[in-house]
Amino acid sequence: MILLPIVCAVLSAMCAAVLLRDARSRPRPDKIVWSIAFTMFAVAAGADAAGNALGWNTWLAKLYYFTGPALVVAFLAIGQLYLLMPAAMRRFGPGATLLVTALWLSLVENAPVDSTRLAADGWDAIERGPEMVAITILINSVGTMIIVGGAGWSAVQYWRRGTHRNRMVGCALICMGTLIVAAGGSLSRLGYYEYLYLAMAIGIAMIFGGVLMSRRPEGTNRNVFAMANATHFVASTTSAEVPSGMPGSVGGLAFVEELLLTRADPEIDAICTEWSVPRETTASLTRLEARRAWKLRALLSPEALKAFDVQPVGARRQLGSLYHDVLTWERPAREDIAEVVVPAESLGVARHA
Repeated sequence: MILLPIVCAVLSAMCAAVLLRDARSRPRPDKIVWSIAFTMFAVAAGADAAGNALGWNTWLAKLYYFTGPALVVAFLAIGQLYLLMPAAMRRFGPGATLLVTALWLSLVENAPVDSTRLAADGWDAIERGPEMVAITILINSVGTMIIVGGAGWSAVQYWRRGTHRNRMVGCALICMGTLIVAAGGSLSRLGYYEYLYLAMAIGIAMIFGGVLMSRRPEGTNRNVFAMANATHFVASTTSAEVPSGMPGSVGGLAFVEELLLTRADPEIDAICTEWSVPRETTASLTRLEARRAWKLRALLSPEALKAFDVQPVGARRQLGSLYHDVLTWERPAREDIAEVVVPAESLGVARHA
């Protein structure tokens, strides 16, 4: 059985390449970790295909077991945690990743291999002691719950808000694909090895589809990048509408979310300044600024909300003002202006013919 492992290896490598390209253009720890996870999946599937085609040896069996059965799920879960808890993961994520990797590498390196079974059973000839079995079950069960729970929760939030349809579908595909991959792993541990790579191929294809779907621009924000790179904001003297491609609050919210999800803090500052909202260095928000920031926060998608919460105070002030005072501002009607203009007679100013 060589074809399905090759299919899994190719799909995983393609997914890793897409994520790595995104990580290079917009560095984010979740994308970096996920690209490593899919690279390991591709290596494991490739090792399985090579072993079945060319014959197994101890090095190939351990390469498969090091990259495949546990670390892929662990890294995917760590990437999901970077999305769910960015502030905490920035502090503890690298250490936790190194700890899990070192522990698993040590277990695999010290596991004996039954050479009499190696040619017939391949990687299954590795003798897994109780420690390795326990760690494998722990990593796979907890990791799967984190991935499925995080992706499923995000999909539900998008559905309830009625926004970011592409990301909603992408999260749902990632959730279902992870469950299928987990089911394949469970079947293999029960002795049904023939279903392992069938489930893996279907699951990886769904996860890859979810990644691609999540990258697709939404209908309301296709022109966001072009607007973000504009050097001037030209305000019409007769119309207060937001520029083309960003109508009203929907387009304004999409613009803010793109800033949060794709731009570093210096870029956010520069773009907000271009749009007439320079950064202030005051350490705390005023009551009005806090209310604006909170109103904006309540409208954001789950990923953008997490990114917003870890921004410095100055950036949150800028984004709140940008959204409420620029992107969704509406010029008062003439009669509304008349209500707030003090009549000349009340000031004692004589009328002149």
